[in-house]
Amino acid sequence: MEQNYDELKTQIGKNIAEYRKLAGLSQIDFAEKLNYSDKAVSKWERGESLPDIVVLKQIADMFEITVNDLLSYKDIKKKKVDIKKLLHNKIFVLTLSVGLVWLVMTVFFALALVFNILPNHSWLLFVYAVPIGFIICVVFFALWKYRLLLTVSESLLVWTLVLSLCLSVPYGRIWYLFLISIPLQILIIIWNIMKWKKHKTLI
Repeated sequence: MEQNYDELKTQIGKNIAEYRKLAGLSQIDFAEKLNYSDKAVSKWERGESLPDIVVLKQIADMFEITVNDLLSYKDIKKKKVDIKKLLHNKIFVLTLSVGLVWLVMTVFFALALVFNILPNHSWLLFVYAVPIGFIICVVFFALWKYRLLLTVSESLLVWTLVLSLCLSVPYGRIWYLFLISIPLQILIIIWNIMKWKKHKTLI
């Protein structure tokens, strides 16, 4: 019985490692998505310990497979696992969402021209479409736990939002708002670094 349990741990570890590599994830990236440390992931993949059933289900959902696939002794490379399809679906959803923002702004822009609403400032609709698009990116990257892309999106959101405000208000000193962006940018970087370190050391 002990031997079978050890064999099962080893097989599950091999399967987790194979699916992780197929997804193009490092142990650190994979661990961050699960809110575990890379040391814990390393122990799983070496067969020294087992994740609990909840984590196994989370891993299976991440790779769009079943828990039984993680327990299987079959060669993973022979399975029709389309990890790239998952990534393509995410890109499609994100592109569609951002594109919808631009479509709405284009409709509002056309209506503004037809009804002569703010004729000299209707172009600002497209300016505000940029930070709104980055808000959508922040939401999706936070849900998908893409740390680097989330940090970049949050940074671009701050700078484009301030730029939009500066272009909207005809006041010379409004450009001093960019001074606020500098400490906000620093805080975003520090916050994301601290959050990454916290997840990395969480066992």
